[in-house]
Amino acid sequence: MRVDERLLSVFKGERPDVVPWFADLVYWYNASVRRGTLPQRYRADHVLDLYGNRFPAPNVPAHDNYEGDGVVQLYREMGCGCHEHALTMPWSAEYEDVAISAVYQTDGIGDPALEEIEIRTPVGTLSQVRTYGPGSYCWAITKRAVASVEDLRTLRFVYEHMHVSADYRQQRRQMELWDGVGVVSSCPPKTPMASLITHWMGIVNASYALADARDEMERTERTMERAMDPIFEIVEAAPAPLVYLADNITGHVVSPSIFNTYYAPYYRRRLPGLWAAGKQLFVHVDGTFRALLRHIAATGVDCAQSLTPWPLGDVAVSEMRELAGPDLILWSGVPGALFSPLYEEDMVRDVVMDCITYHKAHGRFIIGVCDEVPPDGLLERVRLVTQLVDEFGRY
Repeated sequence: MRVDERLLSVFKGERPDVVPWFADLVYWYNASVRRGTLPQRYRADHVLDLYGNRFPAPNVPAHDNYEGDGVVQLYREMGCGCHEHALTMPWSAEYEDVAISAVYQTDGIGDPALEEIEIRTPVGTLSQVRTYGPGSYCWAITKRAVASVEDLRTLRFVYEHMHVSADYRQQRRQMELWDGVGVVSSCPPKTPMASLITHWMGIVNASYALADARDEMERTERTMERAMDPIFEIVEAAPAPLVYLADNITGHVVSPSIFNTYYAPYYRRRLPGLWAAGKQLFVHVDGTFRALLRHIAATGVDCAQSLTPWPLGDVAVSEMRELAGPDLILWSGVPGALFSPLYEEDMVRDVVMDCITYHKAHGRFIIGVCDEVPPDGLLERVRLVTQLVDEFGRY
């Protein structure tokens, strides 16, 4: 079977010839581009920015999504499947009475340094600042756009005046590019509460708002949910077979009560339309999940993805199926940090063998990187996982 067929067969309830192995190399790739260490044969010819626009590869910020035959070659040589490089947002958005502007600053040698986004509306202005960490090769939000009840009202205005239309060009191009190597997924915005916590407000602002202004938070959440309806209609009609919710759930932030109040109902609302359209949904966890996994499974979602195992997570590979029940597809595997030379290579081997030992017989399991291979990750360890899966993961 081809690499992509293995993963899709698990989603269909079938058994592949080999346990699927899919890696997320986006972080490693972008860092390698920025520091000039990416081998020539892996270089991209184009890049997709945060809004799906396509540009020649040399003239782009470091946080964008590179594409092209060179990127595909990387995954071919590693022997793993691709999913994160193949995510797409198959729509375009326009705003009525909303002006969005962005200012980018670079450091003295031309590397990215700061990004300021301003969203102006008749009822208020939102401002967000992201700072680039040259040592970590990634961006951090250093000023949140929403920090008050007034900001929540402005945010509602933005969502109420958003108009979307289908645009499948990028997705079709990605499906051609990754045919046989990767699985392309539609990536709608996060669940509204997840978006408020992880993007618009941050943990502190969101926590205070849930305690002090719950009505305003829930009103905003409902407004955001309605705004997602046309996006999900577009996703349901998209050519990609899978749908990815990048909710970044962790039990350190999302309690079972918060999950069952704000996340679970949203999943249950979206699933019937997706299933009727022949789509399947996987949700990005990538945090602690001991108290949450059974609640995630109870929603009916098809797959919980990036289940980071012990010792970096709070659940051992051997415990996951018992916590999840029989039906949920488990997408777990090697904690991303273990690809770094700071950790012994045998730790990678041990985790992969645990995945095969405890989950191969059941079949509803995908081996992945939880969450990303880091900038100092060793590609030899990616190949090691491929070798172990090929040798011991065959049915």
